[in-house]
Amino acid sequence: MTIRSTGNTSLDTITSLYQSNSNEETAKADDLGKDDFLTMLVAQLQNQDPLNPMEGTDFSAQLAQFSSLEQLMNLNDSMDSLASSFSNESERDLLEYMGKQVSGKVDSMQVENGTVSGGFFSLSENADVIVNVMDDSGQTIKTLYQGTKSTGAHLVNWDGTDTNGNAMADGTYKYAVLANTGYGYQELPTTVSGKVEGIAYSNEKPYLVVQGVLVDPKSLTSVVDIDDENMSAESVLSYIGNTISTDQPILSVENGLVSGSDLSFDLEQQEAATIKIYDAWDILVQTISIDEISAVQGENTVNWNAIGDNGYAVEDGLYYYTVETGSGTGSISVSEEVTGISYENGSQYLVLKDSGRLVSISGITAVN
Repeated sequence: MTIRSTGNTSLDTITSLYQSNSNEETAKADDLGKDDFLTMLVAQLQNQDPLNPMEGTDFSAQLAQFSSLEQLMNLNDSMDSLASSFSNESERDLLEYMGKQVSGKVDSMQVENGTVSGGFFSLSENADVIVNVMDDSGQTIKTLYQGTKSTGAHLVNWDGTDTNGNAMADGTYKYAVLANTGYGYQELPTTVSGKVEGIAYSNEKPYLVVQGVLVDPKSLTSVVDIDDENMSAESVLSYIGNTISTDQPILSVENGLVSGSDLSFDLEQQEAATIKIYDAWDILVQTISIDEISAVQGENTVNWNAIGDNGYAVEDGLYYYTVETGSGTGSISVSEEVTGISYENGSQYLVLKDSGRLVSISGITAVN
């Protein structure tokens, strides 16, 4: 917009300021901004009654209003910049997970523009699988019969519709996985572990991509920074020859054999104990029980032959175990000399001399 000179020095000064501000910033067409306010003020001065001109106090008051408006507009711009800064900061925080080994609970799927992402489950043996999809209120909106699935990881096959075939609105939907290996349907834990491969957005919310699955950063249960990109070989080698302690000993199964000695644990008193063995997906693969007569106060050992509850050999890989008793839990802490380094799934583990157990760097509780 061009404003003609009026011959009034004060008015020309305001006009000049307006044109300068217009060159620096253009207001949104649908909003009344400070430029629009100034335009109306200039027009009012141009069209005032020359026999009854505006009082100086009125003019000053309108200029004060304009100044207040400008401050509010600048404050709004500052808040927009601050919000953008927070958004960028959040994304930078997520970038710190890139390349790290993480574990997280995955119990929801995202629907965006009719596309479904996020459903996942893992089986330790062949099983018939059913998936119940639920809405925000916890009501089942659809039951998915996935059929017989083989051992390993699988994505949930859902088309984003309810039982009646109606397309569901964009949003997040919880799900529960039930598996039947021949002993009835039991709910499976849905935990995914692996390296963070990227960051993806669904419904304007950021997720970590782990094994092709979207993982909410808030659902992470562990973050381990022990791969070659983040830890030099020299720092790992520094543990060789030292005695370390850990309460997270790891079992390694290779070619159907469990490396190292029997599983050991300590009891504060003589009582029955239940040893539960889990795979890297936190799926229970075997339960071993010892009665009170067979147990002793102090150190106990049990043998595991790498056979699962189904009577078949488990897959090669990493496993861990827990010990439960009537009075609480048994201690599985070990303290041994480190004699080697083992590479498993792209990560480095320390090898203990006597038991043959593996220890992650993050699992070390003491170094002697």
